[in-house]
Amino acid sequence: MSSIPRHATLTADVSCEGDLAIHGTVSGTVAVRDGELVVESAGRVRADLRAPRVVVRGQVRGAISATERIAIASAARVEGSLSAPVIVIEEGARVDGDIDMGRRTIAARVAEYRERLAT
Repeated sequence: MSSIPRHATLTADVSCEGDLAIHGTVSGTVAVRDGELVVESAGRVRADLRAPRVVVRGQVRGAISATERIAIASAARVEGSLSAPVIVIEEGARVDGDIDMGRRTIAARVAEYRERLAT
């Protein structure tokens, strides 16, 4: 698993194959192909997130799109829309934004995401 360390601050568009854990601060966009994206409890993200599976334990300000599943842990804070066929929000989590579990909308976002990665 690749990771962004706790004391790192990154302002960039991040793209990777396979799993990614964010322990530090990231601004920009984050795209993961064929893996899981985890925002750990110390993670602070101001970015749109895209991955097959997303787990948020820290803080995210931005849209989250997943082709399989989004899980928001009890201590997590999210300001932004969630889009996935399966969304799990634990008791105690704070989510301020829209939730979209519609398959057509998700399919359109996945196609857009794949198109961006191809360029």
